[in-house]
Amino acid sequence: MLNVLTNGKIRIGAYSFPDRKKIALCVAEGNEIVICGYFTKLEKAEYFMDKLADLVGAEMEQESEQ
Repeated sequence: MLNVLTNGKIRIGAYSFPDRKKIALCVAEGNEIVICGYFTKLEKAEYFMDKLADLVGAEMEQESEQ
């Protein structure tokens, strides 16, 4: 599963791609996904996304795509 913050148009989240070993920090807008960095472990990605959600006062949305 993915951890994603969204405003309806832009999604920021930790994505898992089948052709990559590491979890990627991505920004998705429309049909474009930009990889901004990588996490070494799933736990680190979840921790980062939880703290980012706390920072901006948002709740985490769970997605199952890509």
